[in-house]
Amino acid sequence: MFIEWESNRIWYVDKPYRKLGFTHTQRMVVIKLEDDLLMIISPIELTTQCQIKLSKLGTVKYIISPTPTYHQYLSEWWLAYSKAYFFAPHALIEKRTDLNFDGVLSRQTPKQWQGQILQTSIGSDDTPNKMIFCDPISRTLLISDNLIAIQSGLPFGQKLITLAQGVNHELALPYWDRRQYKNKAMLRASIQEIMTWPFDRMISSNGLTIKTNAKDAFYQAFWWAFQ
Repeated sequence: MFIEWESNRIWYVDKPYRKLGFTHTQRMVVIKLEDDLLMIISPIELTTQCQIKLSKLGTVKYIISPTPTYHQYLSEWWLAYSKAYFFAPHALIEKRTDLNFDGVLSRQTPKQWQGQILQTSIGSDDTPNKMIFCDPISRTLLISDNLIAIQSGLPFGQKLITLAQGVNHELALPYWDRRQYKNKAMLRASIQEIMTWPFDRMISSNGLTIKTNAKDAFYQAFWWAFQ
């Protein structure tokens, strides 16, 4: 079911999937850009109902896989929307050699959506694997599965895994993920860049939603990087 997040601008669809014996949420986000062109972020299973709904919203133009995690249904989308542009981080492009990608996601916003959507990543290497976007019109930050929290509506298994990682209701980066960031200066710079973006709401590809004060919640998830 498509849920309208911002009137005639952003929709999302949640789909359950199994991981390590537990049920988790994968969320697909649809953004309507200029000229009714649609950007799909984290595509889920492409059903007939999904295709019909998308055809009513606009023309599928950009299909984005912001992280190497969610790629199970890319082949379906590649066959159904051969004229669309496919973008993914370097790690996923190396993994899915069966597909032809049109561009590598990086900290630089591609010219196709410059001036409409902001883009960067949180990381300390030259080949980022988890992208973050911002839609200034709806004032929404769109993240992949970088951050976790226990929220109502999430599957029990996902809540249990979140709790096992030492995270409760406050938005946080898992402890083991923190250890991947060796260059704290670069990490702080990316957080500071994102904090200048115009957003006060947030949705994520792992099913999280924050409807108010998202900028404060996002900063608190990375407070440790500024210590």
